[in-house]
Amino acid sequence: MTERALSVLLSASRSPAGVANAAPLTIEELEAGIRMFDSDAFEPSAFWDENVEAFRQTVLVALRETSEALLWLPMPEHVRSELELQLPELRRYIELADAYAAKRWGRGRDSVLMH
Repeated sequence: MTERALSVLLSASRSPAGVANAAPLTIEELEAGIRMFDSDAFEPSAFWDENVEAFRQTVLVALRETSEALLWLPMPEHVRSELELQLPELRRYIELADAYAAKRWGRGRDSVLMH
């Protein structure tokens, strides 16, 4: 990851115009959401309509913290390798959240991720 890409990533907690800047989800909220998937009454569209921005913010925090850890913290090589493997998946989750919002509400988003 280039220094420029990292600086863009680290400042990437912006929301599109007209969308409240949702707070990241807590672990308890994530667990409650996961449990909802098994419910017979689960409505995926309603769930994601309500939670996609908070989910996106949660993943941005994880992406930022993982990137900062890789840059600044000494760690065993196997831990570093595992964290580096997580970065592409975290970026993919951001892209999925952005695609959902664009499809659902027709809102584009400046990509905060540089490939």
